Amino acid sequence: MRRLTQILTLAAIMLMAVGCFKDEKQGTRMHIALYSQNVTDDPVLKTTSDIEAYAFWVSKGTKWTVSSWEDALEHRITNVDRPAEQLTEPDVMATYDPEAEYQVCYELWAPHTFLVIVDKTNRIYATRLYDTPINLPDVYTQLHIYAHRNSGNMNGWSVTNPFPDEDREPLVPTEDDNTTTEE
Repeated sequence: MRRLTQILTLAAIMLMAVGCFKDEKQGTRMHIALYSQNVTDDPVLKTTSDIEAYAFWVSKGTKWTVSSWEDALEHRITNVDRPAEQLTEPDVMATYDPEAEYQVCYELWAPHTFLVIVDKTNRIYATRLYDTPINLPDVYTQLHIYAHRNSGNMNGWSVTNPFPDEDREPLVPTEDDNTTTEE
């Protein structure tokens, strides 16, 4: 009986040790469904704007920002604590498919990432610091970009509207826009 207990104990220890050596894989594919609303009367619709998305690998604990609309277009981010430090070559350019359910897809493999999504049509951008998960191959999320609103934070994203007073065209034509003249 004592021998059986020793064998079972040894087997249990070996099984626990096997669990300690499983592979951990840093990285994920982040799929983002983008939704827009240009004016307050518009419905919230899937974005079909001209979108560009990119990411930079950054050190843990550092804070980054996109300082202006021009910086967003030029792929430039600035270290908040050391403004002279800027990054201008994104490590990742995300794919964008306006017809897909999740239009933006990032391939993220570094532990800490600064994400940028630029809506070139509506002149708005969104940023986010993101800790890439381990052993999670795909992440699905949403981002809502409202062109008629001022800048703000939503679901971990900081959305910046550098032109909040700009008149926007409705996404859906109103009845007034559909008038026809009879001859």
